[in-house]
Amino acid sequence: MKVHTRVVGWLQTNCYIVEDEASRKAIIIDPGGDGQGILDFIDSQGLRLHCVVITHGHIDHFLEAGFIQAKTSVPVLISEADSKFLEEPGWMRAFAGADKMIRPKDITFIREGDVITFGDTCLRVIETPGHSPGSVCLYWPGTRDNEGSEGVPGVLFSGDLIFSLSVGRTDLPAGNVHQLVASIRNKVFTLPDDTVIYPGHDEETTVGRERTHNPFMC
Repeated sequence: MKVHTRVVGWLQTNCYIVEDEASRKAIIIDPGGDGQGILDFIDSQGLRLHCVVITHGHIDHFLEAGFIQAKTSVPVLISEADSKFLEEPGWMRAFAGADKMIRPKDITFIREGDVITFGDTCLRVIETPGHSPGSVCLYWPGTRDNEGSEGVPGVLFSGDLIFSLSVGRTDLPAGNVHQLVASIRNKVFTLPDDTVIYPGHDEETTVGRERTHNPFMC
C-alpha cells in the first residue's frame, strides 16, 4: 500500500489517494477541494479509481466528492449518520464553493467492521463519533512476518478525530467531547504504538506518540 497526500481547499484538508501497488487500484479519502487536480494526479500515476471515502460529513472533506463521481462513476462511501450533510450542508453552506457543489448520487453507507477492499489492500472501518456523529476512521493493520516480528507498521486514516498533539473540535453542531475522548481511548489507543496516523489536517503522527504526549488526552 502506498499513500499519496494532497492538501486541498481553504482549510488545508489532507486528501489521501491510497494506492494498491500490485493492482494499481486506488481510493480517494476526503476530497475537500481541487477535484480535477486529484483526478489528474490519479491519471498521471496510471491508477484505476475504485471509490471515494468520506471520513465525516463536514464540507471541507467532501466538497469535490460529487464532482469526482460525475467524472468517474465510482461510488461514494460515508456513514449513514453523516450522509445527510451531502444533501444539506447546514451551517457549512457558506463554505467557499458550496453553491457549486455537485451532490453525489450513488452513496454507499459504511459502518463498524466493514472492509473496503481494492486489489490486495483492505481498510477496516472503525466508527469514531465525537467530532461528528458519523465520523469514521479507516485502518490498515500493516504486515508482520511469520514469527510476528515487526514489519510494515499499520496505518490509520483518522479524519478530524485526532491530530498531531491535538484532537478534533467538538464545539461545532452535533460535536460531543465525551464521545470523541471515548473514541480515541477505546478505538485509536488500542492499536499498536507504531501505527501511523494520517489525520484530516496537518502532519502525520503515531498512536504511541499521541498516547504519551497528546495534551488533550492526558
